[in-house]
Amino acid sequence: MKITFGEMRSMGLSGVLVYCHCGHHVALDAAPWPDAVRLSDIEPKFVCQGCGSRGADVRPDFDRGNPRLAIMGAKDTAH
Repeated sequence: MKITFGEMRSMGLSGVLVYCHCGHHVALDAAPWPDAVRLSDIEPKFVCQGCGSRGADVRPDFDRGNPRLAIMGAKDTAH
């Protein structure tokens, strides 16, 4: 994805969803990343705690703040 964190924030979004190819996923607050960084720039930095695979799909979390739709639970990946 070519969107930057700044562009994402300008749309009123404050979180990202991180998905591993194995199915593990986590919702994270986007605050740690600067505005100029692209979501795709951080994808290779994730390592899945479930399968050990490096790399992930990072997407804006359009449902953040809606507890019925947001992903809840323990972190499955680390950056």
